[in-house]
Amino acid sequence: MDSIWVPAILIKPVRSVYYTLKGNLAMVDQDYANAEVMMKKSLALGGGALTKQAEGPNKLQLGMLMMQKGDIKQAESFIRQAIRAGLPDNENNAAAYLQLCSIMMNKREFRAAKEYFKKAKGFKPTTPQIVDQIKQIEKYITRMPG
Repeated sequence: MDSIWVPAILIKPVRSVYYTLKGNLAMVDQDYANAEVMMKKSLALGGGALTKQAEGPNKLQLGMLMMQKGDIKQAESFIRQAIRAGLPDNENNAAAYLQLCSIMMNKREFRAAKEYFKKAKGFKPTTPQIVDQIKQIEKYITRMPG
């Protein structure tokens, strides 16, 4: 990654992936400001089969980033866009719906929270973190009104 000095000369799909990877690396380093910039650059490039395939995961990543920053409204918007754009596997879909469930619980929209929880569970995720999150939410969701 460091050997690329001028990303502007990369062809569009490769440049989009470059910015996505830079954004992911920034997320790992908890450099949320830089991660947001890189992910938005990747999305702004648009077009091409490779970038269309990455659009959903990029928007999901931005949604998770906004959750970290505490911008719930923006997070919900990006996560919904990610679902519409399409996510590559059951794990990503389950994570997206769990985040929407969490947002709805915070907004006290319990019926919607339960619906999103049911959808997340329906994807049958196997990632330990997501399975653990489902177990945690399951304890509280049964006690919710609605």
